[in-house]
Amino acid sequence: MKVVAIIQARMGSSRLPGKVLRTILGKPMLWHLVSRVQRAKCIHDVVIATTTNKEDDQMEEFAADKGLRVYRGSENDIVDRFLNAARENDADIIVRVWGDCPLIDPELIDEIMPEFISGGYDYANNFNPPTYPVGMNFEVYSLQALERIWNETNEIFYRQYPFEYVCANIASFRTMFKRNAKDLSEINLTVDYAQDLDLVTEIYKHLFSEDETFHLEDILKLIERRPSLKDMNKGLPRNTEYDRDRKLRGG
Repeated sequence: MKVVAIIQARMGSSRLPGKVLRTILGKPMLWHLVSRVQRAKCIHDVVIATTTNKEDDQMEEFAADKGLRVYRGSENDIVDRFLNAARENDADIIVRVWGDCPLIDPELIDEIMPEFISGGYDYANNFNPPTYPVGMNFEVYSLQALERIWNETNEIFYRQYPFEYVCANIASFRTMFKRNAKDLSEINLTVDYAQDLDLVTEIYKHLFSEDETFHLEDILKLIERRPSLKDMNKGLPRNTEYDRDRKLRGG
């Protein structure tokens, strides 16, 4: 079965415009993210899924420079964008990764995939309930699950947040939710603000190597040695468009 990692990335961001191409140690943040995802042994291909907005021409240029495929689709209809990207690249299984998670651990993806395939699951994630640091999150869909969501709903909320459709119909999806042994969800390793980027840059300064992959365990050990790192992005508001839409729906 062909496993394709599809990275959701765009230049638009109200908090930190153009964040996916901001640099860490002289390389775009997205370059680091792609490089880490490519080191997952189960991943056969990596695709950048961006929008048709003019500002996201830079995503296409980045993909060409990196030798990656790119799919450009609807900004708001994530299901349609991902399904078309998956079909264009003959994917049987899709790993959805967000472009603002440059510390994602490829080992976590490799850990979940054998059970996902052997168990015939439709959907999996590692953030429900949240036990991993924010920024280590990813989802896994079978192609059939994405096709089903696309066929069964035109509601924009579900088209933007397909996980919510799975949850609303969970009895008819075969799902798997991976939990960490210890709840580390208070640690934020995603990039929403300049302070987040400063923290991630500090982690890269201490751990990055062209030849070896550092993992979540290495990050946690670094934070244990240097607890002041956690203060670099502490207390920042984390309400997202997703949170707002859930409140509007009474969720």
